Amino acid sequence: MAEDVNFRSMEGVPNWYLDVPMPLGLPKGIAKRTFPIAQKLGITAKKTVNSFDQVLRFTGNLDYGYLKKSVSSVRKAIREFRPDLVYSEFNLSAVIAARKEEIPLCATVSYPTQYEYAHETGPEKGLNRLLGELRLPQVDSALRLFDWADRAFCPSIRELEPIEKPNVFYCGALKTGNRKSVPLRERNKILVYMGNGTISAQETRKTAETAFKDLDFEVYLASAYLKEETRGNLRIAPRWDFDRLLGEAVLFMNHGGQNSVADGLLYGVPQIVVPGKVFERKYNAGCLAAHQAGIVIDHADFSAESVRAAAERIFRSGEMAENAAALGRKLAAAGGVDAVVREITKR
Repeated sequence: MAEDVNFRSMEGVPNWYLDVPMPLGLPKGIAKRTFPIAQKLGITAKKTVNSFDQVLRFTGNLDYGYLKKSVSSVRKAIREFRPDLVYSEFNLSAVIAARKEEIPLCATVSYPTQYEYAHETGPEKGLNRLLGELRLPQVDSALRLFDWADRAFCPSIRELEPIEKPNVFYCGALKTGNRKSVPLRERNKILVYMGNGTISAQETRKTAETAFKDLDFEVYLASAYLKEETRGNLRIAPRWDFDRLLGEAVLFMNHGGQNSVADGLLYGVPQIVVPGKVFERKYNAGCLAAHQAGIVIDHADFSAESVRAAAERIFRSGEMAENAAALGRKLAAAGGVDAVVREITKR
């Protein structure tokens, strides 16, 4: 694992060094300042993201210098640890290293990150330069690399992500937790998380405060870009324990990220999704709406009035909560990490 802000050491588990990509391949000192400034100025909110290729390019995962160092780091770990297989969680370096070291490869896949769903065809100069140096096949899109996996695991269910490929195995939600929920009639919380996306933190706060201010619910908004405070029934903090709060929530408003959508479903919480201009979030939001487990609001229509109307529709029906709970049960029943381990250790 890269020892970035998400890294947590595990007792008894050695960690090999992994390089951290910088946005757009910029030098570390510049990149660490550029993204927060772009976020505050609203530049990232204006960006339309049409494919996972664009995500990989923006995050620096296609930069030649990063790829060369990162692939070398993974190959070093493979040679020292001598694994039976490599599992790539959307990591290109792990895919390339496994192929070069001739180690069986497993990978995580999702419907909207497939080449067939959306890609950006064009000269992947840095990636193809490295592949050429390693004498590996050239690609017209970075997403082609995920098709190199011997077996692929989709952390979802077929109803939500119908991938028609023979090597894809559905494992449901990878995340575990107590998943204890109080009965719907006893729930008293609304959760709001919009992440980094089209809707700014300030707009989210203003809209949530107005839309939910006279409701008999506690409203929890998580954002690293807002001051920690309590405003009426609205509580703001950089992060909340969503595994606890979702079990007591009647509504979850989010940006449509896969983790957020899955977490909400696992706890049977209907959702208001504002996916903005990001292709994957639009797909996830559309799935929820198609299964009547949530309501989608276009970013251009995001307002206190539209959010309040969507919330009242959800509260009146009760059907969306039932549909969300049904999908959540299927996600949990698919087996998660245990199912992945059973599949990859078959003899």
